[in-house]
Amino acid sequence: MLGRESLPSSKHIKHITMAKPLSFPLAGAATLALTLALHTPASAYNTDDWFTGKVPAAQPKAAYDGAPVKLRFSSPNPAASLVPKLWGRGFEWLGKATHGKLVIEEFHGGTLHAAADGWRAVRSGVTEYATCYTSYEASGFPLHKAIEVPFVTPENPVVATRVIQELAPKYFAKEWQARGVLYGYTAVAGVSDVMSKKPIRKPEDLKGLRVIAQGFSPEAAAALGMVTLNIPFPEIYTALQQGVADAVIWVDPGFVPFKIYELAKYHTSLGLTAQHIDTCINRKAYQDLPAALKPTFAHFQQLMGHAVSQGIGVDFRAQAKDIYRQNGVTLITLSPEEKAAWVNALKPVQDKWVAEQKAAGVPADQLLADIRRLEAKYRNATPDELFKLTVEQPVSGLLPQ
Repeated sequence: MLGRESLPSSKHIKHITMAKPLSFPLAGAATLALTLALHTPASAYNTDDWFTGKVPAAQPKAAYDGAPVKLRFSSPNPAASLVPKLWGRGFEWLGKATHGKLVIEEFHGGTLHAAADGWRAVRSGVTEYATCYTSYEASGFPLHKAIEVPFVTPENPVVATRVIQELAPKYFAKEWQARGVLYGYTAVAGVSDVMSKKPIRKPEDLKGLRVIAQGFSPEAAAALGMVTLNIPFPEIYTALQQGVADAVIWVDPGFVPFKIYELAKYHTSLGLTAQHIDTCINRKAYQDLPAALKPTFAHFQQLMGHAVSQGIGVDFRAQAKDIYRQNGVTLITLSPEEKAAWVNALKPVQDKWVAEQKAAGVPADQLLADIRRLEAKYRNATPDELFKLTVEQPVSGLLPQ
């Protein structure tokens, strides 16, 4: 999960021109069908096109001429940080697409509730729509928390977001409903890497190191032989500076704004666990929406989830790598053999989690099999191709119609 302090401000973000869709190898009829569906040059578009109203396929399918509806959206994120900027553009699109009939009023910076209280605030009607982080919950989300188990989540954030969308009706939406709210979306903002004072290539390289790793499982830390430090985000830089910590496991939207690259001169791409942004919706507020607006609001969740994932996990990551290079950071990309060593070192942790969940009646093995199946299906798709899929083939069953 990305804490409110870890999100970069908009001053760190430059405009990104999306690359044209790339072709990728065919592997059977299913892949061929997916490739043909995604590759249509005449209708190619990206998230920026959507934000600016240039994607006709995303427009509402039903007209509504009744009274305007206003919903409150709340988050703990500072209003000037990256994610609220993305949300704001999405909400602006929604208002224009519905001709002012569905308006989202934004409340950021924890003005309506604290980061851990989104579920309660939405359920009780303090807000109708909000960030609701499963990472803060000690229980109640055994399936969704699979994405926080090492090497479960696809390393590509937009692929991971699409996979989670497709699996949500079967696995995750029910966990939201059990909390008395409806499922919005999960946007994977990144899959955690490590920045360190010395090169990290092998699991043994972490042995004995003092590593700042918020929410990292004790079992995984023990398997790697590292000492985890639970240090608040604003104090990470000082901890590295004073020699209290040797490394940090985090994501680029944390590394960059806190300038971790000034002290930790090695960045190893590991893809350990998902850092994600989750949202939920007040059940009554959704039920009370006019019938003509419900499909638009439901589809918007998937469009927004992809846009957030791409904006942070793809576009910002590209900028982060430039910042690292400019500041003398060595970027370490593991070979397949090196990556396999990490996966093997942490596989007992994953196996133990699966066994514990199965003993409790949770189909963790089925979930992992479905994640791997969809990861293989989408592995080579570009962000624009996945966004086109989200626009033209949204997942059904996430919200009642």
